[in-house]
Amino acid sequence: MAELAVTGALVLLDIVIPLLSKFNSKEDVKDGITGLKGWLAPMKVFIEEHSGNDDDRRLLLDQVVDQVRDIAYDIEDVLEEFIIHSQSYKFHNHRISRKLHSFSHNLYHVFPLRGISEKIARIKMSIDDMGSQHAFLSTGLSSPRPSSSSTNRVRPHPVSPPLLDDEIVGYEKEKETFTHQLLDGQKRLVTLAVVGPGGSGKTAFVNNVFKKQVITGRFDCHAWVHVSPHLKAEELFIDLLNQFCGSRKYPFDDGTNTQTKLLKYLTRKRFIVVLDDIWNQNDWDVIKEGFPNSSRSSRIIVTTRSSDVASVCASSSTHVHIVNCLGWLHALTLFYRKAFQDIDGQCPPELKGCSERIVKRCEGLPLAIVAVGSALAHKPRLPNEWEKFHNSLGCEITEDSNLSVISNALLPGYMDLSTNLKSCFLYFSIFPEDYSVDRGRLIRLWVAEQFAVGTDCLTAEEVAEDYFDELIQRNLVHVSNYDFDGKPRNCRVLNLVLTFITNKCKYENFASIFPRESTSQNQKIRRLSVHSDCTGLSGKSFLSGVRSMFLLRLLKISPTDFKKILCELKLARVLDFQGAPITKFPKDVTRLTLLRHLNFRGTKINMIPTSIKKLSYLETLDLKQTDVKELPKEILLHLHNLRHLFAYKYNVANYVVFDSVHGVTISEGIGNLTNLQKLSMIKVGEKVRILQELKNLSKLRKLGLTGLEKGHGKELSASVEQMPHLRTLNLCSHTKEDFLELGELRNRPLKLERLYLKGRLEQLPTWISSLNNLLKIGLKWSKMSNSPLQALQRLPNLMELQLVDCFIGGELVFEASSFKNLKILLIEDFAELHTVVIQNGAMPDVKQISLRRCPRVMIFPLGMNNLAKVEELTLYDMAPEFIARLRKKGEDCAMVTHIPVIHSFTLKPQSWSFENLSDSFSH
Repeated sequence: MAELAVTGALVLLDIVIPLLSKFNSKEDVKDGITGLKGWLAPMKVFIEEHSGNDDDRRLLLDQVVDQVRDIAYDIEDVLEEFIIHSQSYKFHNHRISRKLHSFSHNLYHVFPLRGISEKIARIKMSIDDMGSQHAFLSTGLSSPRPSSSSTNRVRPHPVSPPLLDDEIVGYEKEKETFTHQLLDGQKRLVTLAVVGPGGSGKTAFVNNVFKKQVITGRFDCHAWVHVSPHLKAEELFIDLLNQFCGSRKYPFDDGTNTQTKLLKYLTRKRFIVVLDDIWNQNDWDVIKEGFPNSSRSSRIIVTTRSSDVASVCASSSTHVHIVNCLGWLHALTLFYRKAFQDIDGQCPPELKGCSERIVKRCEGLPLAIVAVGSALAHKPRLPNEWEKFHNSLGCEITEDSNLSVISNALLPGYMDLSTNLKSCFLYFSIFPEDYSVDRGRLIRLWVAEQFAVGTDCLTAEEVAEDYFDELIQRNLVHVSNYDFDGKPRNCRVLNLVLTFITNKCKYENFASIFPRESTSQNQKIRRLSVHSDCTGLSGKSFLSGVRSMFLLRLLKISPTDFKKILCELKLARVLDFQGAPITKFPKDVTRLTLLRHLNFRGTKINMIPTSIKKLSYLETLDLKQTDVKELPKEILLHLHNLRHLFAYKYNVANYVVFDSVHGVTISEGIGNLTNLQKLSMIKVGEKVRILQELKNLSKLRKLGLTGLEKGHGKELSASVEQMPHLRTLNLCSHTKEDFLELGELRNRPLKLERLYLKGRLEQLPTWISSLNNLLKIGLKWSKMSNSPLQALQRLPNLMELQLVDCFIGGELVFEASSFKNLKILLIEDFAELHTVVIQNGAMPDVKQISLRRCPRVMIFPLGMNNLAKVEELTLYDMAPEFIARLRKKGEDCAMVTHIPVIHSFTLKPQSWSFENLSDSFSH
């Protein structure tokens, strides 16, 4: 809907309007811009209220929506031109320099500012023309929300047909547990929740159990209702009461409301009810008031797409049943069953390869597999026909196509999102199939796009984090990998979901893919994602309106073509070139003064030009894994809006060694960047002034420093004390033999979650023992004479412990009842260590253990057999005698039989050799 474009324009207006008086703008510009807000705000309400209407004005409303979107884009263009050409004094504190800047600024910008008045006038003419063409708008903007009358009814979300019994595969164990919980005889009201994404078969799963006489026959009465996204409680209670009463009518009319009647009717009965597709907690809070909390073994079953709703509804975590996508074999079985019904689900050999590719595209989504299989059952069984179907699968799932059932399953989840969440969800269309996006990258992009805006209590990044989490808990976004602390590391959308949102993007004109999608010269493209090849892109007129540009999976790019493309851009806010084959910083980028997000991560650029100072609105500069070794001072003097600055490179061959990470050098001035939240990694060296200036960066969440030397402790500690929001601290000494000096802190960084100390330590600072939020600590090359375990063992939330050459003693002892929450343990490069002791009750939850290059360790850690939850043990370059004791019939074999995965790696001159010790014994 045009609501996305209108919302974007409104966000810009909130930025521009406060600037009008500051920049002494002409009265006609002021009045014009404020007048635009007076039109946009009610138009946004109008569009939201009429979205989904299914009346005889539907086509007319669609035309209005298209016109509104175009006008909103024109407004955006004017507002951003105003920002470009308005005076800016923020970097000129001296009166004389400010006047000189103002003079030169006026020479360059005065005429464009006059042109803005004319453009605003043209926009107002477009608005007037639209109003005269569609007279109903004059009343529609102030009319109340449409009623549900026959002349103006809200189009209901399409309900996907439930899967049939033969389409329920792969859930046998879950069904057994589910059935047991329904009939286990607990003398209380129990609520079970079944959760999964749209099309996963939640309803079919429940129906397959619920409809059996052995289930419903155990209860006095039963009912099944579908819960609308727009709950009408009275109608729902009437439906429930009618179903519970069956052919009998409610005994009497006692004058009470329907909810009270329902309560009275069920009070002395054992009932079972299915509430299919609950959307939010508020609806559950209303509905549950209709059921008595009796002790007669009644059961409520809830299905939902939201993991949060499932957790709230269910009586306990064991009563939450997750219906995920099918595994490969079950998915293939289901597809064959539907596509080859007439030949008992046997796939002809010539169609096997194409069948597997089609099933792979469905990614285990049962409804999609059934729909696709059923459609192919009626097609000729010729490889060419099936390949054609596979290649056109994206076109087949639109709302008016052969496989609209897939789109219908996904549409309600999309329509239930707020405008900002819709924008965040549609943003995944920018990335190719099977492309997992880093969580932090997404969050920074959403902030740059202004989908997420800070509040009095939360930063914009924290708001974006909440959006990210909500898309996951709604089961719209799939987590690819989790971090050690259980937080999603990167994510993607399933392929058919990607197809769905790509089609939505075409309708919304939200984003375009080049060269896959055809675009007209007059089309206003806001976000452009270039996949694989950008040949033919230069010279396209739509480039001037592009706000965000991505280069993804490009193998090569012509510097000439790239320069032409960048020259076409005028108002870009986001340039994401991560991993692109770029070897030189394109200077044309610095002409894009509205740029907020600039990502060169993983490219081969090695120098940043001084002209980068023009990018005064820049919030993110990502130079990680580039060859940049020094940042120009202009970044520190002029880019006051920077929030995230990443500039370092990892070089890892076989092991992480001391000099594996390289930071960048900077001049003095880092203290000017007071909006920085993340800064990594800065090489300090002899520039002590840098450490002193860090004191000004009170908003820092992440800080990484290399090149720390003796004598830096006082300044470093004083600065860290001024960082109350610090979550990650990464400190590395100048050389492997230099000592890190960390004095005692009066104001300790109590919110710290990750701490990495690389370099010699005389002893562990005592304040580390008080970091109750610490989740991960890495102590590397510390070479302490005393074991660090004593100081760390009582940290209540520590989940990962990395110990690399941090202790020169011969014995490590994990004391009883220590490290209660530890999940991951790494012990590496201990030259003198010969014995590891794990006392009873230590590390009760540890899941992964890695032992590396400890040449004197000949026997397995004592007490390892008590660690019942270990899932993986990896060994790198351990002594041959140590490995021999773990093999079948080895002396320590019995201590590890409970560990499912045990892998040993040994570095040879040319490569690693691998031995799977798990095969040495059966579990």
